[in-house]
Amino acid sequence: MNEKTERSGSFHERRRQADWVVNGAAILSVLSWIVAFTVLLVLEMASPDGMEGFTRTFGGIPETTWNYTLLPAAFILLIFALISCIAAFIFNAMRMRRKTDKYRKSILIIGAFTFVGLIAFTVRFGSQLF
Repeated sequence: MNEKTERSGSFHERRRQADWVVNGAAILSVLSWIVAFTVLLVLEMASPDGMEGFTRTFGGIPETTWNYTLLPAAFILLIFALISCIAAFIFNAMRMRRKTDKYRKSILIIGAFTFVGLIAFTVRFGSQLF
């Protein structure tokens, strides 16, 4: 393409399909969401039970303490989710050369949630993690 056609306003799109950088950002974004939901499931399994449902009906004794053996796994998963968010953000930033390129909002949202989750997790369970 010569300079004359670029200046005259006619533009030829050379990108045919998403390259490995764009695909990598999308895959890492989805991966970080999956890992974040996995953290929620692990925390649900580790949380103490309340007096509800079957426990109240059948007179069982509810669990009143956290399962501290699952907490390190949840912490490591949170770190992994944050690292994958950062990598996805870097991949996304590598393709911000044109006006039509946009940041993926989901990467920023899950990155903020995992960062806040790591801080809250460390404040709440810091001494009992390892």
